[in-house]
Amino acid sequence: MLAGSRVLVVEDEALIAMSIRAMLTEADGVPVGPASSVREARQLIRDVTVLDAAVLDVNLADGAVTPILEALSARGIPT
Repeated sequence: MLAGSRVLVVEDEALIAMSIRAMLTEADGVPVGPASSVREARQLIRDVTVLDAAVLDVNLADGAVTPILEALSARGIPT
């Protein structure tokens, strides 16, 4: 279904993050992450050359997801 699409996973609850990764893998996607903080997510966005989409937790332990949305938007990556 996702046919190799690289999807950033940003979730600070470990079990939920692993469930999302499993669902993406089952749909033939390639999960990137999970990142559990704004800082980790922004680093992955900088470091990973190709990202096709993102699945985001709105409230992370270290703050709101807004800086992540801005970084993804700047690269044209849908969330």
